[in-house]
Order: sequence, then C-alpha cells, then structure tokens
Amino acid sequence: MPRSFTQLTMDEWRIVSQMLQAKARLAQIASILGRHRSTVHREI
Repeated sequence: MPRSFTQLTMDEWRIVSQMLQAKARLAQIASILGRHRSTVHREI
C-alpha cells in the first residue's frame, strides 16, 4: 500500500526557517514539530 505524506504547514515552515538559521539539527526541529525527521528532511 502506498504511503501518504503530509506537507509542512506555513507555521511549521516559519519554525523550520528560524531553527535552521539558529543552526539547529533536523532531529531537533522534527522533535519540536512533532514530525518524523525524514518529513523535515524531505521538505527542505
């Protein structure tokens, strides 16, 4: 069965952007968003 993926919301993107500027790791960002790190990685 194919997997279904959900994209990040605009609010989540703002958080990702701020955290990337602060040099946060993908695992930290994913943890804060409550998403799997592969989701964050795929969106970046």
